[in-house]
Amino acid sequence: MFDDPATTDPYAGAVTWDRAGDARIAVLYPPYVPLVRTHLNGLRALVERRLAEPASAPGPDPRLALLVERMRETGAEPQLEPEVLADVRTRLDWALSVLPEHGGVLELHTPMHQWWWGRALLDVCTAITALLGAWLRGEAVDGQHCPDDATWWMWMAQMRWLDAQFVEPLKPS
Repeated sequence: MFDDPATTDPYAGAVTWDRAGDARIAVLYPPYVPLVRTHLNGLRALVERRLAEPASAPGPDPRLALLVERMRETGAEPQLEPEVLADVRTRLDWALSVLPEHGGVLELHTPMHQWWWGRALLDVCTAITALLGAWLRGEAVDGQHCPDDATWWMWMAQMRWLDAQFVEPLKPS
């Protein structure tokens, strides 16, 4: 009648979370570490490219535009795009520095570490959301239109997985 999610969802069981005092510990299924690293590195490269552009360059990629907009909404003071993107880059660099090389254990010892990790993956999810939205509107991103429905759904599945596995478990209560 219904498919067993464990056998039909390729991302099922990839991350398990536990607590040790104030620390949050994630055990990552090794094949998914490169996927997380690819997403973090991809957004970092996009941010780096934008920060290297001259101030007179046209508006940002839609993935960054949504990210900057959301960061401005949550900030106490309005920030300029380069400041927001520099903060994003700092979080991504930190997240990449603590991500295990080949799977294993990710230890987030403090609430601030937990916030930084969750926020870095939320930044990735926000960028993917913007990509999917642009493609739905028929816009090209980096000169590419969405190739087909299967690609759109693959990106949607990855965004939902990143959110469910990393962002949601680390949201403050």
